[in-house]
Amino acid sequence: MEPTSTYYIDLIARYFYGEATPDEIHELEAWVKVDPANAAIFSEFQKTWKAVEDTRIAASVNLDDEWNKLKTKTKSANFEFPGSLPKTSFLPWFVRVAAIFLILAVPSFFLYRYLQAPAENQLTAFAGMVGQTLPDGTIVTLNTGAKLTYPSRFDGPLRKVSLEGEAWFEVAHNRSKPFIIASENVRIRVVGTAFSVNTKAWNNTQEVILSSGVVRVYFQNKPEATTLLFPGEKAQLSQDHYTIIKSANEDVNFLAWKTRHLIFNNTSLTEVVALLTKVYHSNIHLSDDKLGDCRITATFDKQSLESILNVLKATLNLQVRNTGAGFELSGPGCDKGR
Repeated sequence: MEPTSTYYIDLIARYFYGEATPDEIHELEAWVKVDPANAAIFSEFQKTWKAVEDTRIAASVNLDDEWNKLKTKTKSANFEFPGSLPKTSFLPWFVRVAAIFLILAVPSFFLYRYLQAPAENQLTAFAGMVGQTLPDGTIVTLNTGAKLTYPSRFDGPLRKVSLEGEAWFEVAHNRSKPFIIASENVRIRVVGTAFSVNTKAWNNTQEVILSSGVVRVYFQNKPEATTLLFPGEKAQLSQDHYTIIKSANEDVNFLAWKTRHLIFNNTSLTEVVALLTKVYHSNIHLSDDKLGDCRITATFDKQSLESILNVLKATLNLQVRNTGAGFELSGPGCDKGR
């Protein structure tokens, strides 16, 4: 079973209990249809549930009446209960006891599952990007070095996770249970949307960039000072000064670390090198700061670092040397504006 199957097992249980929302039912139907193995899991639960319900119906007779009937039969047979019962009387009584046991035991299993405190899981991107689907269906992609802490299931009124580093979230929509990202004193609250978070941005700040939906950002100790973000906007949060600065996001490469799609439009080589260093996690430097004045216009899509460096080499008349610890770019330099 997939790591996220626990979420769907819980969803199946809520479905048979009649507690699933229309959106959850639609999600469950899609999950069942996408894979025969999922359909088989649902079918087994359906059979088990039907057996329990049939037993529940069989046991819905008045137990007091049955008990009285049982005592009458034992008296007519000239012995007192609790002695050995006639075979014809023992079977119905045993079935009813078994039914009561099943009716109590099966729901108790699910109740026990829900009452157990959810386990705490950690996802860490040690080397390279790591993706994970959370128990609620939210999709998370971590950049190298990032760490996410989340529960095995989301109980209570909120879906809360903790983040260190940079990540991309595609939050599953659930208006009745908001999604909260915690990082130190910063809180990001959403219902269902897609956005990027970097808790280790420049100059000890945190950054949130929104692609779709609406996001609320605030500090835990100042919840009344909430800033709303809309698509195309970003927020920079200073832990030192408890300030939130909202602005339009003009960085077309903010998600390049995930997509490997890079766009340079008359971009200085200094900025190019800084982005390549971040995206490819490689040590790239210029032999002379004057090379930073060189500019380039190009688009790269899922190309290797070596391929991009070869384009820079040919376009800007550079030499590229592999130092063993990274790459050094050298050359005659460029006239400003070139």
